[in-house]
Amino acid sequence: MCNPQPDRNGEHVKKLLVLAAAIAGVLLYRKAQESEARKDVWSKSTDTVD
Repeated sequence: MCNPQPDRNGEHVKKLLVLAAAIAGVLLYRKAQESEARKDVWSKSTDTVD
């Protein structure tokens, strides 16, 4: 009686890739927010005074 276990390595790899993509997305979002905030501060500090 041969009862092979289903190959679950593919499922684990897919889950890890989805997790990695989600983490990368969060990090890119934070980086974009930080960049926008710096640009905002820079533009406010370099505005001409009327």
